[in-house]
Amino acid sequence: MGSVVLTVIIPSYNEENYIEACLNAIATQQDLAPDHNIQVIVAANGCRDRTVALAKSRHDALAAAGFDLLVLDIAQGNKMNALIEADAVATHATRVYLDADVIISPRMLRELADILAEDQPLYASGTIHIPRPQNLISRAYAKVWTQLPFVRDGVPGIGLYAVNAQGRARWGAFPPIYADDRFVRLQFKSNERRKTKATYDWPLPEGFGNLVHVRHRWSEGNLELAEQHSELLANDSEINKSWRNVLGLFRTPFSSAIFVLIYIVSNIRAKRTMSSETFVWRRGRD
Repeated sequence: MGSVVLTVIIPSYNEENYIEACLNAIATQQDLAPDHNIQVIVAANGCRDRTVALAKSRHDALAAAGFDLLVLDIAQGNKMNALIEADAVATHATRVYLDADVIISPRMLRELADILAEDQPLYASGTIHIPRPQNLISRAYAKVWTQLPFVRDGVPGIGLYAVNAQGRARWGAFPPIYADDRFVRLQFKSNERRKTKATYDWPLPEGFGNLVHVRHRWSEGNLELAEQHSELLANDSEINKSWRNVLGLFRTPFSSAIFVLIYIVSNIRAKRTMSSETFVWRRGRD
């Protein structure tokens, strides 16, 4: 394992269907030193289900594997506030931010630790894997989305991103915006981003309505960044809206039509909700 020690932060809002699998994947990480001392913080926020109890139930399994689990039961349902509160009690300066519905493969933490041990500000993520959706609409959307340069070739950090101590010093507290992953990624130039060979599973939402809901929040986050942190856009190196990508849509007409429809509907909704001057936190996945 690299010379750095990690704190893994998992913001969680009503994640009783996911949190156990997420923590089990951490407990079964491989190639870590016996005294790795990795800290895991579940930042449960506004939960009205069994997320807190289920997270606490994994304490012994994680402890047996050398992990130090801390479960925060935060009354306010707000991901950014959860990240801020978890940061405040994090033991280690090198941080891994992990969504509760993500399953990391067995060598993920080892590879992230090795990458982030370099003596320069760095951002890292894994190679994203989308489990095959059950819904036809979601499968069609995934067929196009996974081939976008941002997803296929870049280091998007969707559901999982990590920074070393020098990288975490690039920003202070998380701002009240939706796109925490993009906000962090754009703190770094393309040559400061690294991707592991290890994969992680990020489940795509099932069905048209859920896809629009999630895409709406992504679109809102992009609009917020452009409005509030426009200086970061200079580091946005992955360009999806190229003629090559547009022409590529004609190779899969049905899937492309689904993707474009979801993209347009979610963007329209985002522009409408952005007219409000008050930030209202909404869950990214129903």
